[in-house]
Order: sequence, then structure tokens, then C-alpha cells
Amino acid sequence: MESIRQWAFGICSAAIACGLAQLILPKSSLQRIFQITSSVFFLSCLLSPVALSLPALEITPPDSLMQDITEKSERLNSSVEEQRQELATESLRNAAADTLQDLGIKANKIYINVHEDGEGGITISECELELDESYFPRHDEIRSALHKALGVDIRIGYTKGGST
Repeated sequence: MESIRQWAFGICSAAIACGLAQLILPKSSLQRIFQITSSVFFLSCLLSPVALSLPALEITPPDSLMQDITEKSERLNSSVEEQRQELATESLRNAAADTLQDLGIKANKIYINVHEDGEGGITISECELELDESYFPRHDEIRSALHKALGVDIRIGYTKGGST
């Protein structure tokens, strides 16, 4: 209510000021310009509440929408984490296979043990290999080459004839 009173007072003051200025101004070529200027000024005073106080637009999503967004965000984070683990595992598996291939060894199976470290990262604890028992005499050579290439603990198991 107070703002309406101030607005009405501003309009009355502007009308009085424009009227007095027109009375004081002598009749000349500037009178026409002054009338246009005072009309624009009065009009701006009249429309000031509309122009200056646009309503603030606040959109608050409902709780169900926020819960849905949170669930989808958690699923997305979980999916990204799984893909990151799979990528790390596959990368190490390929590095191990390349190292074994350089040594002239064909692995039956390569397992990479990956765990979450609880801080948003992953920890690779070990690499397990399954090789044919014919490679047993080269155990230390294979283990040290893989440890050097991968930087993780290496466990090697041997099977007869290349099958599990």
C-alpha cells in the first residue's frame, strides 16, 4: 500500500513540476521540444511501477522431480564408474597380453583384480594368469617382465595342455 502512495505522489510531483516549467519557459521554438520532453518524462513516471518491478521468476521443482533427478544422477555416476573400471581392466589385460606376446607366450586366461578405493578412484591389486605348464621353467622371467610392465603383483597358475 505504501508503494502505491509513493507512486501516486511521484506522478503528482512530476505533473506539477512539468506544469510549472512550462509556465516559466518563454514562448519560443524550444517550447515544442520541452513539451515533448516533459510528456516523455511524465509518461515514464506513470509507467515506472510496471517497468521497474517485473516479477521475479522462481521455479522450484517438486520434490518428486528432485528425487528422480537424484536417482538418475546416481545411476549415471554408477555407470560411469563401472565403465572406468572396465576400461582400466581391459587396458591392463591388453598390456599383459602384449608383454606375454613379446616373450613368445600365449596366455590361456588373464584376470585383473580391480577394486574401488572408496575415494572415487580404483585400485588394481593384482594380475592373475593362467598359462600352459610348459612355460613353468620361465616363471621368474614372465613374472618379472609383467611386474615391470604393469606395476602390480603377478600370480601365475599353470594348467596341463592349455585347458582349464
